Amino acid sequence: MLLIINVLFVLYSCLAKDLPRVTLKDGSVEGYYKSTLSGTEYSAFEGIPYAYKPIGKYRFEEPKPIKPWKGTWQAKTLSTCMQYYQYTKPGDDFVIGDEDCLHVNVYTKSTNPKHLKNVIVFIHGGAFMFNSGGSYGERFLMDYDVIYVTFNYRLGPLGFLSTEDRVVPGNNGLKDQQLALKWIKENIQRFGGNPDSVTLAGMSAGGSSVHYHTMAPIKNDVQLFHKAIIQSGTALNPWSQTENSREKALKMGAILGCPTHDTYEMLKCMKLRPGKQIVAAVKQFQPWLYNPFTPFGVVVDKWSENPIVPQHPYKTLKEKNVMSVPTIFSNVQSEGLYPSAEFYGDNHFDEIDARWNEIIPHLLEYNYTLNPTEKLDVSSKIKQFYFGNEKPSRDNFNKFIEMISDRIFLVDIEKSVRLHAAANEESTYYYYYGYQALHSKVEPRLKTRNIFGPAHGDDTILILSTNIDTTSNKEDKEMSTILQDMWVEFCATKKPKVLDVNWESVSKDVSKPIKFLRINSKDDIHMEQKEYLGNRINFWNTLPFKENEKLLNMKDEL
Repeated sequence: MLLIINVLFVLYSCLAKDLPRVTLKDGSVEGYYKSTLSGTEYSAFEGIPYAYKPIGKYRFEEPKPIKPWKGTWQAKTLSTCMQYYQYTKPGDDFVIGDEDCLHVNVYTKSTNPKHLKNVIVFIHGGAFMFNSGGSYGERFLMDYDVIYVTFNYRLGPLGFLSTEDRVVPGNNGLKDQQLALKWIKENIQRFGGNPDSVTLAGMSAGGSSVHYHTMAPIKNDVQLFHKAIIQSGTALNPWSQTENSREKALKMGAILGCPTHDTYEMLKCMKLRPGKQIVAAVKQFQPWLYNPFTPFGVVVDKWSENPIVPQHPYKTLKEKNVMSVPTIFSNVQSEGLYPSAEFYGDNHFDEIDARWNEIIPHLLEYNYTLNPTEKLDVSSKIKQFYFGNEKPSRDNFNKFIEMISDRIFLVDIEKSVRLHAAANEESTYYYYYGYQALHSKVEPRLKTRNIFGPAHGDDTILILSTNIDTTSNKEDKEMSTILQDMWVEFCATKKPKVLDVNWESVSKDVSKPIKFLRINSKDDIHMEQKEYLGNRINFWNTLPFKENEKLLNMKDEL
């Protein structure tokens, strides 16, 4: 009997595998094992705190570095920052997540410090208002020899409220991101990552965040990343800069029953209110459905003692004051399916047409950047340009997508690419994504299969794992591999490679047409040099929005 027990003990000892552990600067963490779809095993460390809890007296304050902990932190749980989640099912609570959420997630096949791997850090999108680091997973990239990192940052009013003074300067969500990058710089080598080979990537608000970080002041000569991937969002997009932030902060204070005559007294009061009550009030800043979708976002925080956006990004780009790192920009064909897919699925077109002059300034993000006397004329011009004498409807939905794509994304992405390429001492690359996979991010909101072209984020979901099925189709798997190879090659060599195509960089001469890689299918990937927006970009440039160069009264040489 004793012999049998001893044999079983030895067998158990051989089969059992210790969970992965890493000793960090602030304490020990224990993760767990996961596997990719192909069966590759890797270590996952989820929910490691990188900042002190932003609750109580620390709410609305700049993030504070985490304090060392005792024992071993169980890094096995993803978290979500408190947010007003616009895709909540009817009957469910629109406010989800926790205020105590400033956590980082690290995925690696080996923690061996003798073989340091390239690091990919991804900043999630969600209009600076929703989603989490866990929204875009690691299961595809862990088949490669890289380390993948995601993290949470404060969202909505908890992350981006600004009183436009030193009481609440704003941009705490961006400063959370910056502190997370510092944490990665200090700790990633203990996971087997190379702190001197970090690629910072992001999509939508995440892409805009990456763009802001390429322009942020560098402190103590510490470079936090070395390559950048900016997908479907830049610092010049209209939703990337928040107007009237003080007015919104005072309105929030009033909603919460706090005094608004003095911002310091208002802040003290708001710190005592339930976080859920603050986030639930977001709905009162979105006059139609969930639009504008970024009522709380990035501001020029020149009044801060520690500004992260000390001046307008257009001015920074024109002054060529950007971090010199190889950079990839991109957009997809039908960006405007966010947010228009929901209008199609729920058929809001009659309401949009009847209330056009009331709704469209919020939907197209110009309510605060036009003189009130100009809104009616501009709104009418936009409708005439895209629809002529037709009424917006499901029958001309492609025109609706094109209008939103141009205004919300494409025009200012192109402007950003030109200016960034001119300012960047390293190479800048650009791709246009036209491949339509079997499934799309917007299908649940279209309430039908997407037949309108690749939607906002449809390239990203082939690179990073999400809740969308991208592996059941042979062509999708092939495109997924092409895009993943592109990222990994860029991380390793600073030059992206897509099959055998010679991907040329964007000219540093802003007057020249943009050279970009067009990705239509596995068999149709080629370089182009033309103005794919045509007269549409000229139309938007004629409108008197007080944005970018027109806000600053700077000459636009594009």
